[in-house]
Amino acid sequence: MAFALACGVLLLAWPVLPGLRRLAPFKVFPPFRAWAARPHPDAAVPVRAGRRLDERTDAAAAVVAVRTAWRNQDSREARPSLRASRPLVPVVAVDGVPASWGWGATELTLAPGPHLIAVAAGHSRCYRRVDLKAGDRLELDHAGVLGDTADRFALAGELRDPVSFKERRRPEAVGRYYLLLLGGAAAAAALTWTVLASPSVLTAAPAAAITIGLGIGAIAIAAALRKQARLRRVVVAAPPAPGDAPLVLDADEPARTAPAPGWAGLGLHLRYTLDRYPPEAVAALAGGKPNLLQRWRTVRIGEPEAPACRPWVPAPEVLLDGRPLDAGWTRSWTQLAPGEHELLVRVPASSQAGPGTAVDLSRAEHRSVFLAEAGETTWIALHANVSAVPGADGPHLASYAPVLH
Repeated sequence: MAFALACGVLLLAWPVLPGLRRLAPFKVFPPFRAWAARPHPDAAVPVRAGRRLDERTDAAAAVVAVRTAWRNQDSREARPSLRASRPLVPVVAVDGVPASWGWGATELTLAPGPHLIAVAAGHSRCYRRVDLKAGDRLELDHAGVLGDTADRFALAGELRDPVSFKERRRPEAVGRYYLLLLGGAAAAAALTWTVLASPSVLTAAPAAAITIGLGIGAIAIAAALRKQARLRRVVVAAPPAPGDAPLVLDADEPARTAPAPGWAGLGLHLRYTLDRYPPEAVAALAGGKPNLLQRWRTVRIGEPEAPACRPWVPAPEVLLDGRPLDAGWTRSWTQLAPGEHELLVRVPASSQAGPGTAVDLSRAEHRSVFLAEAGETTWIALHANVSAVPGADGPHLASYAPVLH
C-alpha cells in the first residue's frame, strides 16, 4: 500500500515538478533546446510558434493550434536500436506548404474554408482534412516516437502505436485518469480492509477475479466488434460533379466508399519517408567529427545540430489522363468513368534547392495505365524515399533525390 501511495503521488506530481516532466507520455517540450517549435521560413500563412502560446481567436479568420509532442521508444520494444535514426523533427504544413518545425506549440491563422493540416515527423502519415468557419478554433495534438524504431510506425497496424494526430481533448475539472487512479486506490483499500477484517473472504476472491476478468474481456471484445462493423460499412457516393476534388480519407482507418452506379473509383495512397543522413552529412552538420552529445542527438532525432535549412517535401504532382488531380501525401479517393486511364505521379523539385544543390529527379516519376471497372475501385499505392540533406551553411539543401516506387 505504501508503494502504491508513492506511485500515486508521483503520478500526480509529474506535471508540476520540472525534474519529472520526462516521465510524461506526451512531451510537448523539445528533447533538445535548439529544436523548440519556430515558424518555418517558407510559411505561406500567419503562424506563431514556441514552447508555450497563449490562446487567441480571430473573429474574421479561423485558428488552428497544433501541439507537436514526442514519446520515448517503448520499453517493451523487442528490437530496440541505438543506431542513427532518420531526421524526425516534426514539420507542420498547411495545404502542402510548411508553417513551422520543431517540438512545441504552433498557432495557424487561416482563411475560412477547407484546409489540409499535416505533420510530417520523418514520414507523411499524419494529416487531417478540416473545414473551418470564421471564428473557429481547432486544437490538434501530434505525437511521434524518437529513435530508430520510429521507422516501424510509418504505417499504422502496430499493437502499440505511439504515433497519433487527433483533436485535443479538453481536460475536465478532475481528469478521468485521476478519477480512475483514485477509484482504483479506494477499491484496493476497501478490498484490503475486507480481507483483513474477514479472512474467509479469501475463498471467494478467485471466483470474483475470474468474473471481473471475463467481464472486462467481454467489454473489450464488444468494443472491437463494433469498431470493425463501422469500418466495414460501405457508403455509395453520389455521382461526381465537374470540379469535385478527391475525397481525402483517414490515414489509418479509411472509410469504405463505393462509386455511384455507372462510375468507377480510383484510390491513391501516396506517402513519403525521409532517408537517414549519410555519415559525411552528419559530420558536415556537426562541424567535424561529432562529439558524444551530437552522436546522441543523431541517435535520438537523426541530426547532430539544428540546420539552417529545414527540409520539406513538396506536394506530389498527379495527372490523371493528362489532367491535374488535387492529391497530396494522403489517402484519397475519386470517381472516374469506366475504361482505360493513365496515371502520372511525380515528386517535384524542391524550392530549397540552390546553385550548389545536387539534384537527382531521375527516379521521381511513376507512370502507369490501369483499367477501371464500373462499380469497382482501383487502388494504387506509391511510396517515395526522399533524400533531402540540408547544407552545413546557408538556406539551401546540399542534396535532393526522391525515389518513387
